[in-house]
Amino acid sequence: MLKHKPNNLRIKRKYLVWLKDAKGLAEKSIDKAASSISTYEQYLDGKDFRAFHTERARGFKRRLSSQKNELNGANLSQSTINAILRDIKTFFTWLADQPGYKSKITHSDAAYFSADLKSERASRGGCWKPHPSPQQAKHVLEQMPIETVLQRRDRALIAFLFLTGSREGAAITIRLKHVDLNASCVHFDSKAVDTKFGKSFTSAFYPFGEAVEQILHDWVAELQNHHLFGSTDPLFPKTKVESGPNKRFATTGIKREPWASPSSAVKIFKAAFASAGLPTFSPHLVRDTLIDLANEYCRTPEDFKAWSQNISHTDVLTSFMSYGTVPTGRQMELLSRFRREGPVSNEG
Repeated sequence: MLKHKPNNLRIKRKYLVWLKDAKGLAEKSIDKAASSISTYEQYLDGKDFRAFHTERARGFKRRLSSQKNELNGANLSQSTINAILRDIKTFFTWLADQPGYKSKITHSDAAYFSADLKSERASRGGCWKPHPSPQQAKHVLEQMPIETVLQRRDRALIAFLFLTGSREGAAITIRLKHVDLNASCVHFDSKAVDTKFGKSFTSAFYPFGEAVEQILHDWVAELQNHHLFGSTDPLFPKTKVESGPNKRFATTGIKREPWASPSSAVKIFKAAFASAGLPTFSPHLVRDTLIDLANEYCRTPEDFKAWSQNISHTDVLTSFMSYGTVPTGRQMELLSRFRREGPVSNEG
């Protein structure tokens, strides 16, 4: 059981306020930092943050490597461990400048919470990740059933994710007014849409073809004409569950409210790929698919910049360093071609 020390509670609260008001972090990021600090507090077992010792930091890292995930009982992944250590390191770097702590903790002390470089590079590295190809995405959408309103909603959700590159958290908070079908774009207004870092931006539809766009057109028309949804209603409404005659709950349609969390969208996405006989990809991998598609369409630096900006990336390198890794097989193929054909000619 976690033992709370008053000094720890006060300084942690001060730090979380600093993250919000001075650093401008979103609530999710602040909650994640608070969770990481609580993990370290459990290891301290009631000791003050000021009671720092290098061996204590090293012991904490060893503890993390053997700690179990509460949900599935497996060891914590290296990426999770590294994320916790980054949060603790940032916290102790801040502590080293606080009255009552800077005489006990130094910036070099905070460095003991660094992850080892090998695991950090591995978790942030550019290894190719299996992800849906554009052809697989279209195949899944063609195979999805559309007999019920829920099935049509689910298909429209997957079409929307591929057309816009939206994160599932943003997709479930989109309202009808944010979708401009005439201009083939979506306005991600951070005042109402849960965008990463609270950014507002406009995304035009990616070129997945008229058939995929038509799925979204048909869904919007159904919401407006059949279900009488207005501009402030959700694009992807929650499932309506009601008690039937046999006293059992059953799905009966859609409600005029959005999902509370993106978990339902994730399940729908994975289930659609599984039903099509494909791996159960995560919806976040849609962005890797979009970079594959970029290689088919983009020819100039301006093309790549526009494509990247459409995903809301300020720097085009973010798109290609995070999502654009070339598969090993393709890498070998290209290098073989380079050796065979030689350098590009400068002749006009």
